[in-house]
Amino acid sequence: MNRSRKKTLIRKQVTRERRAAAKLSDAIADLAEPGFQEFQSSKLLAGYLADRGFRVEWPWRHLPTAFKATRGRGRPVVGLLAEYDALPDCGAEPGTWGHACGHNLLGVGSAVAAVGAAGALDSAGLSGRVVLWGCPAEEVGAGKVYMARDGAFRGQDTILAWHPGGNRVGRKGGAAVDSVLFEFTGKTAHAAARPEQGRSAVDGMMLLDVAANYLREHVAENVRIHMCIRSGGDAPNVVPGYAKSWYYVRGKDRAQVDEVRERLAAAARGAAMATGTHVRVRRLSGIYNRLENDALSDALLENFRLFGPPRVTTEDSRRLRKLGVRKPEHTRELSTEPGEQSRGSTDEDNVSWLAPLSSVWVTCTSKHATGHHRNYTAEVKLPFAHRGMLRAAEIMAATALDLCADAALLKKVKAEFHKRRGRFTYDPLVPKRQKPPTVNP
Repeated sequence: MNRSRKKTLIRKQVTRERRAAAKLSDAIADLAEPGFQEFQSSKLLAGYLADRGFRVEWPWRHLPTAFKATRGRGRPVVGLLAEYDALPDCGAEPGTWGHACGHNLLGVGSAVAAVGAAGALDSAGLSGRVVLWGCPAEEVGAGKVYMARDGAFRGQDTILAWHPGGNRVGRKGGAAVDSVLFEFTGKTAHAAARPEQGRSAVDGMMLLDVAANYLREHVAENVRIHMCIRSGGDAPNVVPGYAKSWYYVRGKDRAQVDEVRERLAAAARGAAMATGTHVRVRRLSGIYNRLENDALSDALLENFRLFGPPRVTTEDSRRLRKLGVRKPEHTRELSTEPGEQSRGSTDEDNVSWLAPLSSVWVTCTSKHATGHHRNYTAEVKLPFAHRGMLRAAEIMAATALDLCADAALLKKVKAEFHKRRGRFTYDPLVPKRQKPPTVNP
């Protein structure tokens, strides 16, 4: 199919969804539901796809806010990833939830891409299936980890994803990371009258933090160790019998994270021994670094060039000034550089080891907006955000169409995947019966 015909066909399919997509995205922005609690958001997305001829499984398996939507016939099978969870303390008011990472746009953009791709396949008389995976709780790095453990993403010939921000193709992915919970159990006592009878769980937790601080001096430059305290006693005059801290260990690849996590776990056991307490170490989720696929990334880049970055208008600047942005500025150009591996992490990188995956980043907010901050949330319902979302849908839908129409392209993508993957065997990293974590475990 020539470029001009493809662009016209995809644009027609996506433009048809423009008003419904903006309304749906704004509704999910207003809901701003936490990870694994996105009941209304996932239901809205699933309903949107069901209304457009998709066969929907909602909920999917044991995850009440995950879903799978399928349309089409035969092969190839092209998957798309959707997310829709919000962030804490990122709403309009302090203490409220908000979409400060644009997942309201992300989920709807992927859904529109699925609708556009399926419609284009019908119009062109091509064989192929489009599968939209509704993926909860990306912000705690867990949704796709548990979905992959339970059998998701298999049987896909390729998988496409996107995220607001940048105007580039995300070739390198993010850092590998483990989310680990350390629970210390001690013995309560009167802190003044009988302190010798107590064994402080908080002492164990704090000693672990001291050890982690020393450990940071002796790890590779790219390694990151973050923590927060989830439980730390209730009253100063009671020796705390229970304490809990939550750590992230990040690194360039799975092997590096495994090595540093084991050193941190050894420090926890040492802290428990030193304080006469017991510690339970539990990995809540584990994320891989990305298995890159240049052939698929090149296909996304070609379609990004075809459609171009989203248009910026003088009205966009006026709206930003109304929000208090003094010098409105947007990223207007498309970066074609391969970039570097991100210091952040995303659970979509786990999917890259199960099927060929690549993603695209499309600007949806101004340069003023800071991810994971409420000034980002303030921009996700603006017309420019909607245009960026629809541009992402066009790029992904066009790439899905290419993969179904061009057997040589698909063969090249899959050959690269198998060559790079080698004899790798996927380890889900979390036990089969372990339940997903809550937003704040």
